[in-house]
Amino acid sequence: MFCSNCGAQNADTAKFCEKCGVAVTAAAPPPPPPVDTRVRGVETTASRPGQVAAGKNPAVALVLSLVIPGVGQFYNSDIKKGALMLVLAIVGIASAGIITLAVWIWSMIDAYQVANGKGKIW
Repeated sequence: MFCSNCGAQNADTAKFCEKCGVAVTAAAPPPPPPVDTRVRGVETTASRPGQVAAGKNPAVALVLSLVIPGVGQFYNSDIKKGALMLVLAIVGIASAGIITLAVWIWSMIDAYQVANGKGKIW
């Protein structure tokens, strides 16, 4: 332990400084600085990429994606993926529906897996 008066190093059990005789007290470690959530890279409780959708019903997510591709992802709070699937499904109608069918199937499977905790949010 170091003396706060002269800076001399003392034994950890010393009550007085060996050099200047001032009472030495063990200083408590400083508290950690507060976390500022506005700083880039600091996580908040909102949905983050790679996070699973907690508390979501897989059957509801599946049925929502069955009705409209991408809506099950919106239910799972996976906005980016849901928007992509919805846009691809709409654009895919121009290709005789083959792309739309593929996106529709992908949407249903993915919505179920994310809500079940086996898939990740984008």
